Amino acid sequence: MEKIEELLSGQRQRAYKKYQMLPIPSKKDEGWRFTDISTLKLDEFSLANQEIKFIFPEEARKKGVIFTDIKTAFEKHHKLILEHLPNSLITEEDKFSAMHAAYWTEGVFIYVPKNLCLSVPLENSFIVQKGAFNHTIIIVDENATLSYIEEHKSDNGDMAFRNDCIEVYLKENASLNFYNLQRWNNKVISVSNWAGRLDSDSRINWFFGQFGGKLSRVKISTMLSGKGSSAKASGIYYGYRGQHFDFTTNVYHLVPNTSCNILVKGVLDGETSSVYRGKIKINKEAQITDSYQADHVLLLGDAVSNSIPSLEIDANDVKASHGVTMGKPDEDEIFYLMARGLDNSTAEKLIINGFFSDAIDRISSEDIKIRFEEVLNKG
Repeated sequence: MEKIEELLSGQRQRAYKKYQMLPIPSKKDEGWRFTDISTLKLDEFSLANQEIKFIFPEEARKKGVIFTDIKTAFEKHHKLILEHLPNSLITEEDKFSAMHAAYWTEGVFIYVPKNLCLSVPLENSFIVQKGAFNHTIIIVDENATLSYIEEHKSDNGDMAFRNDCIEVYLKENASLNFYNLQRWNNKVISVSNWAGRLDSDSRINWFFGQFGGKLSRVKISTMLSGKGSSAKASGIYYGYRGQHFDFTTNVYHLVPNTSCNILVKGVLDGETSSVYRGKIKINKEAQITDSYQADHVLLLGDAVSNSIPSLEIDANDVKASHGVTMGKPDEDEIFYLMARGLDNSTAEKLIINGFFSDAIDRISSEDIKIRFEEVLNKG
């Protein structure tokens, strides 16, 4: 325990010095070119003010799953923590990631033992109030499977700032379905940094639904470090109150015979905006790679969206590509539906639901799929 505290203390001190040195990113920085945070004052927000509710099925508890807050994990499971110290996968590349490394105070720890295939999901509900620096570590051991859903809410209309990190470690032939559902009020600002490292034959399915907040930024980095590992990253978002969404998906193919498929779909209504950045990086050694990314946006009103996909390929036996579409709903489709008795609003909503359907179908659990659809339909 003492060794962990020493390591964390040193990490925090280094991160704090970096945080003090680094400026708040501006639109001159390529990674923030389409996201304006010039008016953000970080000292206005308290460091920790949220409620976390755990839903821990008895079946999982009896089979040796660890599902607890990260402070308890440090006290009772320090050997596991020592092998996967916070921020091991996430570098302090800007002021926000350095800030998180210096200040994180709470979070979640999950460990699924070897050969355990959970039939029930684990779940957290996060209710942010003024500020939160949350750190989550998920470890799925060899031949184990897990479905995990986290839901983010705000219980009032106050301003709030959230700066969270999630680290995922999948051992050989492990599998994780990770679901993130966000529905804050329109004054919440969030910067999220997720990263996963996959060993041989392991599989991850990242899925996010972003529906609230004033500014929501999610960065997902997936490191395919074991042969036969594969990843999916899927996301849906709906903006209609002057919101701004900023998404990044980076995939690193480090060894041969890995695959990835990314699909992000959004609807922007009114004076809302979004930016998507996607990078596929294939190392020289990573032959027999299959990787694809797609970003599709429906624009309503005066909404604006930007898409910046990129490929960095150093191998020659690969399949790697990307696709981007942006535009308004098809007027002929709306006319067709209205000719059959639907009003304009209903016809448009039906088209939007169809637009999201292939992304929603990537959710393997029917119960979780219904939850996302309900939030989407309320929007």
